[in-house]
Amino acid sequence: MSKTRIISKAQAEELLTMKDCVGAMEDTLRDVAAGATSMLQRSMMPQQKGNMFALMAADNQQQGLCGVKAIVFPGAEARQKGTNQGIVPLFDSATGALLAIVEAECITAVRTAATSAAATKVLARPDSRHLAILGAGRIGRLHIEAMLQVLPIEKVTVWNRTPERAESCCQWARQTFGLQAAACPTAREAVEQADVVCTITQAKTPILEGAWLKPGAHINAVGACSAQARELDSAAVQRSRIYLDRRDAALRDGGDLAIPLAAGELAMENIIGEVGQVMLGQVEGRQNDGQITLFESVGIAVEDLAAAALIYRLACEKGVGTEVEI
Repeated sequence: MSKTRIISKAQAEELLTMKDCVGAMEDTLRDVAAGATSMLQRSMMPQQKGNMFALMAADNQQQGLCGVKAIVFPGAEARQKGTNQGIVPLFDSATGALLAIVEAECITAVRTAATSAAATKVLARPDSRHLAILGAGRIGRLHIEAMLQVLPIEKVTVWNRTPERAESCCQWARQTFGLQAAACPTAREAVEQADVVCTITQAKTPILEGAWLKPGAHINAVGACSAQARELDSAAVQRSRIYLDRRDAALRDGGDLAIPLAAGELAMENIIGEVGQVMLGQVEGRQNDGQITLFESVGIAVEDLAAAALIYRLACEKGVGTEVEI
Protein backbone atom coordinates (compact mmCIF):
# COMPACT_ATOMS: atom_id res chain seq x y z
CA MET A 1 0.00 0.00 0.00
CA SER A 2 1.34 3.44 -0.92
CA LYS A 3 1.86 5.98 1.81
CA THR A 4 0.43 9.48 2.09
CA ARG A 5 2.61 12.40 3.16
CA ILE A 6 0.96 14.71 5.73
CA ILE A 7 2.35 18.25 5.54
CA SER A 8 1.53 20.57 8.43
CA LYS A 9 0.88 24.30 8.44
CA ALA A 10 4.36 25.16 9.72
CA GLN A 11 5.99 22.83 7.21
CA ALA A 12 3.95 24.19 4.29
CA GLU A 13 4.81 27.78 5.26
CA GLU A 14 8.52 26.97 5.34
CA LEU A 15 8.48 25.18 1.97
CA LEU A 16 6.29 27.58 -0.03
CA THR A 17 8.50 30.59 -0.81
CA MET A 18 7.11 33.52 -2.75
CA LYS A 19 9.77 33.23 -5.47
CA ASP A 20 8.98 29.59 -6.17
CA CYS A 21 5.24 30.20 -6.00
CA VAL A 22 5.36 33.04 -8.55
CA GLY A 23 7.08 30.68 -10.98
CA ALA A 24 4.50 27.97 -10.31
CA MET A 25 1.63 30.41 -10.90
CA GLU A 26 3.17 31.54 -14.20
CA ASP A 27 3.26 27.92 -15.34
CA THR A 28 -0.29 27.37 -14.10
CA LEU A 29 -1.78 30.39 -15.89
CA ARG A 30 -0.13 29.21 -19.11
CA ASP A 31 -1.57 25.72 -18.57
CA VAL A 32 -5.05 27.21 -18.06
CA ALA A 33 -4.82 29.13 -21.35
CA ALA A 34 -3.45 26.07 -23.15
CA GLY A 35 -6.37 23.92 -22.03
CA ALA A 36 -4.15 21.58 -20.00
CA THR A 37 -6.28 21.88 -16.86
CA SER A 38 -9.84 21.22 -15.78
CA MET A 39 -11.60 22.64 -12.77
CA LEU A 40 -14.98 23.04 -11.17
CA GLN A 41 -16.35 26.40 -10.18
CA ARG A 42 -16.04 27.16 -6.47
CA SER A 43 -18.91 25.72 -4.44
CA MET A 44 -19.86 27.60 -1.27
CA MET A 45 -22.13 26.36 1.52
CA PRO A 46 -23.17 28.62 4.42
CA GLN A 47 -22.29 27.31 7.89
CA GLN A 48 -22.82 28.43 11.47
CA LYS A 49 -21.72 31.84 12.74
CA GLY A 50 -21.07 33.34 9.33
CA ASN A 51 -18.64 30.68 8.13
CA MET A 52 -18.65 29.39 4.54
CA PHE A 53 -17.50 25.90 3.53
CA ALA A 54 -15.88 25.93 0.09
CA LEU A 55 -14.79 23.18 -2.31
CA MET A 56 -12.44 23.89 -5.23
CA ALA A 57 -11.55 20.87 -7.39
CA ALA A 58 -9.05 20.76 -10.27
CA ASP A 59 -6.67 18.63 -12.28
CA ASN A 60 -3.55 19.36 -14.31
CA GLN A 61 -2.85 16.96 -17.15
CA GLN A 62 0.72 18.28 -17.49
CA GLN A 63 1.51 17.20 -13.93
CA GLY A 64 -0.72 14.13 -13.76
CA LEU A 65 -2.30 15.41 -10.56
CA CYS A 66 -5.77 16.15 -9.27
CA GLY A 67 -7.09 17.43 -5.97
CA VAL A 68 -9.52 19.64 -4.16
CA LYS A 69 -9.14 22.45 -1.68
CA ALA A 70 -11.64 21.99 1.13
CA ILE A 71 -11.65 25.06 3.29
CA VAL A 72 -13.71 27.15 5.69
CA PHE A 73 -13.84 30.85 4.92
CA PRO A 74 -14.27 32.18 8.45
CA GLY A 75 -16.80 34.37 10.07
CA ALA A 76 -15.75 36.68 12.87
CA GLU A 77 -15.31 33.99 15.53
CA ALA A 78 -13.49 31.45 13.35
CA ARG A 79 -11.20 34.15 11.95
CA GLN A 80 -9.44 34.32 15.31
CA LYS A 81 -8.01 30.84 14.63
CA GLY A 82 -6.83 31.56 11.08
CA THR A 83 -7.87 33.21 7.88
CA ASN A 84 -8.74 30.06 5.92
CA GLN A 85 -8.74 26.70 7.67
CA GLY A 86 -8.59 23.66 5.43
CA ILE A 87 -6.62 21.07 3.48
CA VAL A 88 -5.66 20.07 -0.04
CA PRO A 89 -5.66 16.30 -0.64
CA LEU A 90 -3.40 15.65 -3.65
CA PHE A 91 -3.94 12.58 -5.87
CA ASP A 92 -2.04 10.86 -8.67
CA SER A 93 -4.62 11.13 -11.47
CA ALA A 94 -3.37 7.93 -13.19
CA THR A 95 -3.23 5.55 -10.22
CA GLY A 96 -5.67 7.30 -7.90
CA ALA A 97 -3.12 7.19 -5.08
CA LEU A 98 -3.52 9.80 -2.34
CA LEU A 99 -0.05 11.35 -2.44
CA ALA A 100 -0.38 14.04 0.20
CA ILE A 101 -2.61 16.03 2.48
CA VAL A 102 -1.34 19.60 2.66
CA GLU A 103 -2.51 22.29 5.09
CA ALA A 104 -4.19 24.96 2.98
CA GLU A 105 -4.09 28.29 4.83
CA CYS A 106 -0.70 29.36 3.53
CA ILE A 107 -1.54 28.01 0.07
CA THR A 108 -4.51 30.36 -0.22
CA ALA A 109 -2.58 33.41 0.96
CA VAL A 110 0.71 32.92 -0.87
CA ARG A 111 -0.69 31.72 -4.20
CA THR A 112 -3.11 34.68 -4.27
CA ALA A 113 -0.26 37.19 -4.08
CA ALA A 114 1.98 35.11 -6.36
CA THR A 115 -0.72 34.98 -9.04
CA SER A 116 -1.04 38.78 -8.90
CA ALA A 117 2.73 39.02 -9.35
CA ALA A 118 2.67 36.67 -12.34
CA ALA A 119 0.01 38.86 -13.98
CA THR A 120 1.80 42.08 -13.03
CA LYS A 121 4.99 40.84 -14.67
CA VAL A 122 3.33 40.78 -18.10
CA LEU A 123 0.86 43.67 -17.72
CA ALA A 124 2.48 46.46 -15.67
CA ARG A 125 5.05 48.89 -16.99
CA PRO A 126 8.45 47.30 -16.24
CA ASP A 127 9.74 50.54 -14.71
CA SER A 128 6.94 50.67 -12.11
CA ARG A 129 8.34 51.80 -8.75
CA HIS A 130 5.36 53.01 -6.70
CA LEU A 131 3.00 50.40 -5.28
CA ALA A 132 -0.32 51.14 -3.57
CA ILE A 133 -1.94 48.60 -1.27
CA LEU A 134 -5.60 48.94 -0.31
CA GLY A 135 -6.15 46.45 2.50
CA ALA A 136 -3.28 45.90 4.94
CA GLY A 137 -4.00 42.39 6.21
CA ARG A 138 -1.84 39.33 5.69
CA ILE A 139 -2.55 39.02 1.96
CA GLY A 140 -1.91 42.74 1.54
CA ARG A 141 1.55 42.30 3.07
CA LEU A 142 2.18 39.26 0.89
CA HIS A 143 1.36 41.38 -2.16
CA ILE A 144 4.21 43.72 -1.24
CA GLU A 145 6.59 40.76 -1.10
CA ALA A 146 5.18 39.38 -4.36
CA MET A 147 5.47 42.65 -6.30
CA LEU A 148 9.13 42.90 -5.31
CA GLN A 149 9.71 39.64 -7.15
CA VAL A 150 8.74 41.15 -10.50
CA LEU A 151 9.19 44.95 -10.32
CA PRO A 152 11.77 47.46 -9.00
CA ILE A 153 9.39 48.76 -6.32
CA GLU A 154 10.88 51.52 -4.15
CA LYS A 155 7.82 53.14 -2.56
CA VAL A 156 4.65 51.76 -1.00
CA THR A 157 1.56 53.70 0.05
CA VAL A 158 -1.00 51.84 2.14
CA TRP A 159 -4.62 52.49 3.03
CA ASN A 160 -6.76 50.42 5.38
CA ARG A 161 -10.12 51.05 7.02
CA THR A 162 -8.27 50.69 10.33
CA PRO A 163 -5.42 53.26 10.17
CA GLU A 164 -3.37 51.46 12.82
CA ARG A 165 -3.14 48.38 10.61
CA ALA A 166 -1.96 50.48 7.67
CA GLU A 167 0.82 51.99 9.79
CA SER A 168 1.83 48.57 11.08
CA CYS A 169 2.06 47.30 7.51
CA CYS A 170 4.25 50.25 6.54
CA GLN A 171 6.56 49.69 9.48
CA TRP A 172 6.90 46.04 8.45
CA ALA A 173 7.67 47.03 4.82
CA ARG A 174 10.35 49.47 5.95
CA GLN A 175 12.01 47.00 8.30
CA THR A 176 11.70 43.92 6.08
CA PHE A 177 12.47 45.32 2.64
CA GLY A 178 13.91 48.79 3.22
CA LEU A 179 11.09 50.43 1.27
CA GLN A 180 9.78 53.94 1.54
CA ALA A 181 6.37 53.27 3.06
CA ALA A 182 3.61 55.66 4.09
CA ALA A 183 0.16 55.07 5.53
CA CYS A 184 -2.49 57.25 3.88
CA PRO A 185 -5.71 58.54 5.47
CA THR A 186 -7.71 57.94 2.27
CA ALA A 187 -7.59 55.40 -0.54
CA ARG A 188 -7.39 58.26 -3.04
CA GLU A 189 -4.15 59.56 -1.54
CA ALA A 190 -2.67 56.07 -1.63
CA VAL A 191 -3.35 55.43 -5.34
CA GLU A 192 -3.18 58.79 -7.15
CA GLN A 193 0.54 58.56 -7.97
CA ALA A 194 0.87 54.77 -7.89
CA ASP A 195 2.14 52.71 -10.82
CA VAL A 196 0.60 49.50 -9.44
CA VAL A 197 -2.52 49.28 -7.27
CA CYS A 198 -3.54 46.11 -5.38
CA THR A 199 -7.01 45.96 -3.83
CA ILE A 200 -7.19 43.29 -1.12
CA THR A 201 -10.20 44.19 1.02
CA GLN A 202 -13.47 42.64 2.11
CA ALA A 203 -15.39 45.60 0.72
CA LYS A 204 -18.82 45.01 -0.79
CA THR A 205 -18.97 48.42 -2.47
CA PRO A 206 -16.22 50.28 -4.37
CA ILE A 207 -13.20 51.59 -2.50
CA LEU A 208 -11.24 52.45 -5.70
CA GLU A 209 -12.49 55.06 -8.17
CA GLY A 210 -11.32 55.19 -11.75
CA ALA A 211 -10.90 58.97 -11.61
CA TRP A 212 -8.00 58.52 -9.16
CA LEU A 213 -5.88 56.33 -11.45
CA LYS A 214 -2.96 57.86 -13.30
CA PRO A 215 -2.32 56.91 -16.95
CA GLY A 216 -0.26 53.75 -17.25
CA ALA A 217 -1.30 52.26 -13.91
CA HIS A 218 -1.84 48.54 -13.42
CA ILE A 219 -4.49 47.18 -11.02
CA ASN A 220 -4.65 43.80 -9.31
CA ALA A 221 -8.24 43.43 -8.07
CA VAL A 222 -8.16 40.58 -5.58
CA GLY A 223 -10.66 41.06 -2.77
CA ALA A 224 -14.07 40.79 -4.49
CA CYS A 225 -14.71 37.07 -5.06
CA SER A 226 -18.48 37.02 -5.38
CA ALA A 227 -20.87 38.43 -7.95
CA GLN A 228 -22.43 40.70 -5.31
CA ALA A 229 -19.21 42.38 -4.10
CA ARG A 230 -16.95 44.89 -5.82
CA GLU A 231 -13.89 46.94 -4.91
CA LEU A 232 -13.71 48.97 -8.15
CA ASP A 233 -16.25 51.46 -9.41
CA SER A 234 -17.52 51.37 -12.99
CA ALA A 235 -15.17 54.14 -14.11
CA ALA A 236 -12.16 52.05 -13.07
CA VAL A 237 -13.14 49.08 -15.20
CA GLN A 238 -14.28 51.31 -18.07
CA ARG A 239 -10.80 52.89 -18.25
CA SER A 240 -9.00 49.53 -18.21
CA ARG A 241 -7.84 46.78 -20.53
CA ILE A 242 -9.09 43.84 -18.51
CA TYR A 243 -7.42 40.44 -18.09
CA LEU A 244 -8.66 37.45 -16.10
CA ASP A 245 -7.28 34.40 -14.32
CA ARG A 246 -9.99 32.27 -15.96
CA ARG A 247 -12.81 33.72 -18.01
CA ASP A 248 -15.84 31.77 -16.78
CA ALA A 249 -14.78 32.04 -13.13
CA ALA A 250 -14.09 35.77 -13.26
CA LEU A 251 -17.32 36.57 -15.09
CA ARG A 252 -19.35 34.53 -12.59
CA ASP A 253 -17.62 35.39 -9.32
CA GLY A 254 -15.98 38.76 -10.00
CA GLY A 255 -18.41 41.46 -8.95
CA ASP A 256 -15.99 44.11 -10.22
CA LEU A 257 -17.03 42.94 -13.69
CA ALA A 258 -20.39 41.21 -13.19
CA ILE A 259 -22.08 44.23 -11.61
CA PRO A 260 -21.18 46.83 -14.28
CA LEU A 261 -21.77 44.29 -17.07
CA ALA A 262 -25.30 43.64 -15.79
CA ALA A 263 -25.92 47.39 -15.51
CA GLY A 264 -24.72 48.06 -19.06
CA GLU A 265 -21.82 50.13 -17.70
CA LEU A 266 -19.06 47.89 -19.08
CA ALA A 267 -18.61 46.53 -22.59
CA MET A 268 -17.34 42.99 -23.14
CA GLU A 269 -14.81 44.51 -25.55
CA ASN A 270 -12.90 45.82 -22.52
CA ILE A 271 -12.23 42.22 -21.45
CA ILE A 272 -9.24 41.25 -23.56
CA GLY A 273 -8.67 37.69 -22.34
CA GLU A 274 -6.89 35.55 -19.78
CA VAL A 275 -3.43 36.42 -18.49
CA GLY A 276 -2.17 33.02 -19.60
CA GLN A 277 -3.13 33.94 -23.15
CA VAL A 278 -0.85 36.97 -22.92
CA MET A 279 1.96 34.72 -21.70
CA LEU A 280 1.42 32.38 -24.66
CA GLY A 281 1.21 35.24 -27.17
CA GLN A 282 -2.43 34.46 -27.97
CA VAL A 283 -3.72 37.92 -27.03
CA GLU A 284 -1.99 41.26 -26.76
CA GLY A 285 -1.10 42.72 -23.39
CA ARG A 286 -0.32 46.34 -22.63
CA GLN A 287 -0.03 48.30 -25.89
CA ASN A 288 1.56 51.47 -24.57
CA ASP A 289 2.77 53.16 -21.39
CA GLY A 290 -0.40 55.24 -21.04
CA GLN A 291 -2.90 52.41 -20.87
CA ILE A 292 -4.47 51.26 -17.62
CA THR A 293 -4.47 47.48 -17.23
CA LEU A 294 -6.54 45.43 -14.80
CA PHE A 295 -6.08 41.87 -13.59
CA GLU A 296 -9.35 40.56 -12.15
CA SER A 297 -8.48 37.67 -9.86
CA VAL A 298 -11.12 35.53 -8.17
CA GLY A 299 -8.80 32.64 -7.28
CA ILE A 300 -9.12 29.34 -9.14
CA ALA A 301 -8.73 25.77 -7.97
CA VAL A 302 -5.85 24.88 -10.27
CA GLU A 303 -3.71 27.52 -8.52
CA ASP A 304 -4.27 25.76 -5.19
CA LEU A 305 -3.44 22.45 -6.84
CA ALA A 306 -0.19 23.83 -8.25
CA ALA A 307 0.87 25.28 -4.89
CA ALA A 308 0.08 22.00 -3.12
CA ALA A 309 2.04 20.09 -5.78
CA LEU A 310 5.02 22.40 -5.30
CA ILE A 311 4.93 21.90 -1.53
CA TYR A 312 4.64 18.13 -1.97
CA ARG A 313 7.60 17.97 -4.37
CA LEU A 314 9.81 20.02 -2.06
CA ALA A 315 8.68 18.00 0.97
CA CYS A 316 9.71 14.79 -0.78
CA GLU A 317 13.08 16.27 -1.77
CA LYS A 318 13.80 17.48 1.77
CA GLY A 319 12.24 14.64 3.72
CA VAL A 320 9.63 16.92 5.31
CA GLY A 321 6.26 15.67 6.51
CA THR A 322 4.90 12.51 8.06
CA GLU A 323 4.18 9.44 5.93
CA VAL A 324 1.15 7.36 6.94
CA GLU A 325 -0.98 4.59 5.47
CA ILE A 326 -4.58 5.62 4.92
